[in-house]
Amino acid sequence: MARAQNIKKVVILLLTVAVMNPVSAEPRRRLSVDFDEGQSMLSRDSNTIVDARNGADFRATVDKGTKAVDRPEVVSQGCNTPPGCLRVSMDPSAKGAAKNKIMYSFWSHYKPLPGGEQGRLRIGGGIARISFAMKFDPRYDTPLHQMIHFQILQPKVAGRVNKVSKVNPGGPILSLRIVPVSRRKNKSPDIQEFIVAVRSPQAQSYYYYDTRDKGVLYRGEIHKGDWNNFSFVLQSIDRAGDMGGRIGFWMNDQKRFDKPVEWGFDPDRYGVSPQLGFELGSYRSADATGHQTVYFDDVKVDR
Repeated sequence: MARAQNIKKVVILLLTVAVMNPVSAEPRRRLSVDFDEGQSMLSRDSNTIVDARNGADFRATVDKGTKAVDRPEVVSQGCNTPPGCLRVSMDPSAKGAAKNKIMYSFWSHYKPLPGGEQGRLRIGGGIARISFAMKFDPRYDTPLHQMIHFQILQPKVAGRVNKVSKVNPGGPILSLRIVPVSRRKNKSPDIQEFIVAVRSPQAQSYYYYDTRDKGVLYRGEIHKGDWNNFSFVLQSIDRAGDMGGRIGFWMNDQKRFDKPVEWGFDPDRYGVSPQLGFELGSYRSADATGHQTVYFDDVKVDR
């Protein structure tokens, strides 16, 4: 209890310092992908998006056992800012799969980045702004268990030791997740409920899928078939191994929260990377039923 209180005091203090010195903390635009200007699939049978403007590519991580009759594709109908947007679909899992994943890394935790290393997302690495538009197909089925469409990933590092046996570190330390069938409150077939949630040593899993869970910061609703704009302001602070910082969340330009939060894991203590990645797509439990199609547009990173 005392340790948690100390973390909160440190986070509030450092946030105050950052607000008092806004010039040094101000990020600049480093990535803008609207799927309109030369961004397309590498080939008809490829999951890789290529950007003809600068030669960049965005490759999907696809887990074994993931099934999708409709491959990821840059489409030209019903987009947030026409003509193009990204479509990602997922069908019922193959038998024996551990999980299903089609996730695109738009800001890598390890690959070279536009503008160099100063744009890397890091634990203790200053302020970033991330935004994107997302739409669910009207036939989107509520997942049975787990589904992530946005995540800030803190990867584990091979060969590094987790010194705290009761903690499962890393993974999606910030995510937008769909509320599963068993935890829904709004039963309308036109609505999907979602949470914005963090992971930390104090918050490793979710049961209620609302703010009764330590890691859940917000619960909201999405109307299927409608575009919504999501924006996050992130600040990670490392104070002698205590992880935390500011997280702000806006949906359709309306602030839903902006506050200091305990999030992420100390790389030295938990054997995880200090470098973070930003991913969009579909990351689901191995559900035997259900089809989900989601669209993305106007992906931006300021750092």
